[in-house]
Amino acid sequence: SSVAAAGVVAVVGADVPAPDVAAAAIAAALALLVAGGRLRRAALARLGLDPASPVHAVAVAAAVMVAALSVALVVALSDEPAATVPFNPGDSLAAVASDVALALAGVGFLLTRDLRAAVARLDLRPLTGRQVAWAALAAVAFLGVVGAADWAESRLLPDLHALESRFDYEFVGVPPLVGAVLVSLAAGVGEEILFRGALQPRLGIVATAALFGLLHVQYQVPGMLVIFGVGLALGALKARTSTTFTALVHVLYDLGTFLLDMTG
Repeated sequence: SSVAAAGVVAVVGADVPAPDVAAAAIAAALALLVAGGRLRRAALARLGLDPASPVHAVAVAAAVMVAALSVALVVALSDEPAATVPFNPGDSLAAVASDVALALAGVGFLLTRDLRAAVARLDLRPLTGRQVAWAALAAVAFLGVVGAADWAESRLLPDLHALESRFDYEFVGVPPLVGAVLVSLAAGVGEEILFRGALQPRLGIVATAALFGLLHVQYQVPGMLVIFGVGLALGALKARTSTTFTALVHVLYDLGTFLLDMTG
């Protein structure tokens, strides 16, 4: 995802310890096990999914792999020094394209659903002017709550808070404001279509929010818990509105975060 990109890119090219490589291998093995045989059928049945569905199997395998790899990356990044991650405009397009592609595959596009049915399954609907206004208010509320949590962490856990501030974007070839808009659009649209649109109807609000938090590996545990809370709130909003609504909230929240950093 775009928001997690800074943390992920920072570990590329680093000398990743053997335990982290082992964790990645275990993650891949678990994913393969869940994807086939009796274990797959048992796991899918316990989750309320269709044991015979290859789409559901792929979704669960991906979730298992993401969770284990995220743990490995958090460990690997814990000792990494501060870094500035270069951001090119094409990165946003690649990020949103990959998220949307995963979401479409997860809902069975071209396998069990055509484009119209896939869009309906992802709950992408037009917004009214009133909904846009409510989305803006929700984004402001998110900024306030997350800002308060960040302030509390900086006072109570200053060392961990400093670790979470190590990675930053350096926009290449575009003004910072344009880069902020591109990153916010990519993260808000791509992540909401993938998590709230594709995964939440199958995995539920809590499990989807947990995966959402785990993917933000540039943070330490307190920060990931805050992101988990954001995921819960977005999930609750999605259950009452639409994926389009939460995507707008997410975009405005991310953009607000960038603007506050730029002006602070």
